[in-house]
Amino acid sequence: MKRVVVTGANGHVGYSVAKLLVARGYDVRATVRDASDPAKTTHLEALGVEIAQADLMRPETLAPVMEGRDGLFQVAAVYRSWARDPQREIIEPSITGGINALRAAHTAGVGRVVFTSSTAAVGRAGPDGAPLSEADWNDASRHPYSYAKTEAEHRAWTFAEESGLDLLVINPTAVIGPDFHRHTPSTALYRMLLRGELRRIPPITYGLVDARDVAQGHVLAYETRQARGRHILCTECLPAAELVALVRDIDPTIAVPTRQAALWQVRALARLEQFRSWFGREPRLTPETVREYLGKPTSYDTSKARRELGWRPRPIRQTVRDTLEWMRDHPELL
Repeated sequence: MKRVVVTGANGHVGYSVAKLLVARGYDVRATVRDASDPAKTTHLEALGVEIAQADLMRPETLAPVMEGRDGLFQVAAVYRSWARDPQREIIEPSITGGINALRAAHTAGVGRVVFTSSTAAVGRAGPDGAPLSEADWNDASRHPYSYAKTEAEHRAWTFAEESGLDLLVINPTAVIGPDFHRHTPSTALYRMLLRGELRRIPPITYGLVDARDVAQGHVLAYETRQARGRHILCTECLPAAELVALVRDIDPTIAVPTRQAALWQVRALARLEQFRSWFGREPRLTPETVREYLGKPTSYDTSKARRELGWRPRPIRQTVRDTLEWMRDHPELL
């Protein structure tokens, strides 16, 4: 079971998964959409993986990638909160692309699939802030990214049940930590902090997890034969004020904000950004994002991953420190 495919291997999670698999002696075939683009392949070449060009929206490119493979880590997905055409740019690639990968794996006789979902498919917290578990689903959301992740995972489970595919799902919170080569919505906050661009503390609680620990969860799920179902990965949930204080404690030279933004102020900013988007500017924040994430309690029960997989994440302080250091060591990310 050592011959595996990792889709989306140039992304933060995909690269971290590929890196850990190589370290554990796996034969890794890593897919990218454009194998001729050095920005997508240089860091993968350094790992010594086999790089294959594949597009999840073009099934004919997936069949040869799956041939002769024992396992699939289906990581590739669109991680964006806004697009001019959300259906085409965010929702369809996640839903249709995910199923295309699973179908190709099943046809090729791939033995086990680990599918990267998100706590966006779980929700934020239960009544009175109670932790959510793998039994919870974010079915009411119409936020483009959350809807895409929820529906993609539902369809993945349906396909697995109908086909008999051995499927496991990983549901991480916001992924930070080192080993990223372009920013995601999760890492962009730390660039703002290092640039001194975050003027006020947003009214949000962040669920955080290290990319290295997400990779560990993926590999443990693949290797644990008795593992079944979904697995939430979250190191800690921190209100923004606590996260900013942690950053200041780690590095007092970083000029962090001290004033809290009121929810009404963030809503007003989102409406202004939405207005500006009508004239061609990509918004920093959308009303849908405010409704989905801000001003809400956030809490997750990770006992299943710890119990069933033996998952043990590193302290969040180490993750935040390593995120900041990684960016400083890679000035192109600042």
